[in-house]
Amino acid sequence: MLDSSEYLHLAIHASESGDHHAALNYLNQALTQDPNNASLIYFQAAEHAELGLFERASKGITQALAIDETLDVARFQLGLLHLQLQQTELAQHQFATLTEKTSDPSLKSFSKAYLALINENVESATELLEAGIASCESEPLKADMQRVLASLAESPVTEEASDHSAMYLGAYRDTFDKNS
Repeated sequence: MLDSSEYLHLAIHASESGDHHAALNYLNQALTQDPNNASLIYFQAAEHAELGLFERASKGITQALAIDETLDVARFQLGLLHLQLQQTELAQHQFATLTEKTSDPSLKSFSKAYLALINENVESATELLEAGIASCESEPLKADMQRVLASLAESPVTEEASDHSAMYLGAYRDTFDKNS
C-alpha cells in the first residue's frame, strides 16, 4: 500500500497527463490515510476546478485554509474562484487578507491588482500586475498574470473580463509538491 505522499505524486502526474479521473482516485486514496492534510485537500479542489466544479473547489480550498492558513497560493486561487462564481465580496476578502499577510511580494502585488480591478482602477491594476510579474518566481503564475495584463491592454475591464482571468488551480502544483 502506498502512503499519502506517494498518492499525491501519482495524482499530480495523472493530472499533468490530463487524467483527472485517476488524479481524483489517487487523492481520495491519500485522503483516506491523511484526511486533514491541507495540501491533499487543496489538490483535490484543484482537480474539481479543472473539471469545472467551482463550488466544490471553493469549499475544498476553504477547508484547506482552515487547516493551514499559510497556503498563500491557495488563498489567491480562492479569490479567483470567488470571482469566477461572481462572489465579489468574498474575493475581495481573500485578496485583502493576502495583501496583509503574505510574505510573497508577487502575490501581494497580484492581490492588490485584483482589488484594483474589482474597483475598476485599470491603471493601478496594470502597474501592480507589472510589479508582481517582475518579482514572481513561479513560471505558471507569471504566465497567467502576463495573460491577464495582456487582456487589460486589449479591452476595458468588465465583470466578464475579471471572470475570464481566473485560471485553473492545478497550474501551480509545484508550490505544494516541494513541501510534500
